[in-house]
Parts: sequence; structure tokens; C-alpha cells
Amino acid sequence: MTNDGRSGIIKENSKKAITLVTDTSIERVPNIKISGYTDEQCSVIQQQHRELLKYSRDNNKNKEVAFVFDNELNNRKEFIESDDKLDFGSSLYGKDLYVMHNHPRNSSYSTTDLIFFLGNSNVKTFTIVKNNGNVEYLIKSSDFDSAKFKLEYNRLYRKIVTTGSDAEKDKFVRTFLNKTKSGVIWSERAKQ
Repeated sequence: MTNDGRSGIIKENSKKAITLVTDTSIERVPNIKISGYTDEQCSVIQQQHRELLKYSRDNNKNKEVAFVFDNELNNRKEFIESDDKLDFGSSLYGKDLYVMHNHPRNSSYSTTDLIFFLGNSNVKTFTIVKNNGNVEYLIKSSDFDSAKFKLEYNRLYRKIVTTGSDAEKDKFVRTFLNKTKSGVIWSERAKQ
């Protein structure tokens, strides 16, 4: 894991075709219970995930978009990019930010997503709402240790990713998120 100045970029790793956002996928986005958020805030998050999919469909041809919220889930800022990449540049201001974005091809977190999550200390919660309505989330818990995250990331990456294929990277991400002891909470939820 290197900090090459690109920690403001997230990228979906998948060669699959873009899944079109439908009214059904929007309606079926689950209400996820995220540690540290009230039931009311979790309902707001569900509604914003739904709005993000609708925003992607209506404003960006089902491609990747992101909403960024302050720590009170207010002051939404929208980002629009290509079908597989978002570049926030240096526009993430505040503390304990909530960043949600969609993955048009329904993939899980990418290595670039993990680098973004580590490289932006002001991002506390980072969710994916997939175009099919499924949701995954990452949270930096109160005992998050960025040095441990980076060490575990680098060791496991070298062990699993030998050729650089997308399949190896996907296996690495899933293994890393299941095994990390750095204070990251990960969960994936299928649509309702």
C-alpha cells in the first residue's frame, strides 16, 4: 500500500456489464444497522442509498456516483464520474465523514477503495450500494489503527496477489476484510 497522492480516488474492479438501476432495486435497498448510528440515522442512510441509486440512474447513466455527508448526515455533496471511478481530489473536508457510493457492476470493495478508506483519516464510514440494491459497509471503530491496517494490507497483498489479476485482488480484499484486526468493521447485506 502506497500513498501516491491518489487516496482521493475510488475505483470498482470488475469487467462485468453495468447493471441498470431499476425501481425494484431502489425499493429493495435494505435498512442496515450500523454501529454508532441511531435507528433514525440508519433510516436516513437507507433513504440516501436509495436516492444515490436514483441519482446515478437519472443523472449519470447508471454509472458511479458518491454522496458525502458530515458526521450528522447533513450537508450532502454529490460527485459524478465514469462507470468505474470517482475522484474526490482534495474536496473531502470535515471530521467523521460518511461516504456512500454505488458500484455499477455489483462488485465488492476494491483495493483502491481500501486505499481511499485508509488514506482519508476524516472518513469514518464508507458504504457501497450496488446497482442491484445490495449494500456493504466499512467503519473505522474507536480502536482503528491505521498503521496496523497498512501492515496487514501489505503483508496479505504480497501473499495473495502474485500476478495482479482481478480475481486475486478480489480474493485479497475479501480475505483482508474477514481477517483484519485493525479496528475496521465490515458487513455486507443483501437486499430485502
